[in-house]
Amino acid sequence: MAASCDLLDVDPLELQFPFVLDKQISCPLRLTNRTYRTIAFKVKTTSPRKYCVRPNNGVVPPRSSCTVVVTMQAQKVVPPDLQCKDKFLVQSVVVSDGLSAKDITSQMFMKEGGNVVEEVKLKVAYVMPPEPQQEIAEEHDGVERILVPMQRIVDNGRSTSELSSGSASLRSAEEVGSPVGRIVKSEEFLKAAGPALETKTYAGPAEQSHQLSAIIAKLTEEKNSALEQNRKLRDELERVRREASKQKGNFSLVLLAATGVLCVILGYLVKK
Repeated sequence: MAASCDLLDVDPLELQFPFVLDKQISCPLRLTNRTYRTIAFKVKTTSPRKYCVRPNNGVVPPRSSCTVVVTMQAQKVVPPDLQCKDKFLVQSVVVSDGLSAKDITSQMFMKEGGNVVEEVKLKVAYVMPPEPQQEIAEEHDGVERILVPMQRIVDNGRSTSELSSGSASLRSAEEVGSPVGRIVKSEEFLKAAGPALETKTYAGPAEQSHQLSAIIAKLTEEKNSALEQNRKLRDELERVRREASKQKGNFSLVLLAATGVLCVILGYLVKK
């Protein structure tokens, strides 16, 4: 966010420093002169020993701009909650054409002398440093990144004898001089590694969800089948018990009848 003033536009209004211990950090400050007159400026701070401003004063020609670099010296201690109360002040005043930076004096920015001095106050904020981004590899570097793990997959899928005989020899991207050669070799790799890559393919989230549903359905079916078999076994056991009980009752009746017949015979013999 910039401050639009009559003399100089100052951007940004808040100087943000990604705070890192033991490291100098710079923040650019852009001053734009939108008038048709020459503007002199001066940059002040509440902590002059902590910051280095280059240039801290100068001249901005009509309809032009300049960049001031504010550098925070390396810090040894992290402030609580990354809070900073430092302030900056950008003063600007109209000067005569042809004036150079070495001709600027402190009296030019004194309001007591009748000068029309414009002032813009700036805040300072400490921010967390951005996470280091991974380097974006060029096309041939990308081939090298893919080539190495592919070679390991192919090597795992082939026998030692094939590798030693040279039938499955693979050249790394570093052995090929040009990027075009690297791309050609990578295509050969893909063809050679086809069967091995198929075995190393991993299912995506949708396929994993489908597989999980299939496993659950299969387990449910097996559970229902086991319960049905258990019910059939119980019915069969109950039937066997009933038949055994029935046969036992029939045997008792036969034994009783035989005993009665035997008693009659014995009584007849005794009387005779």
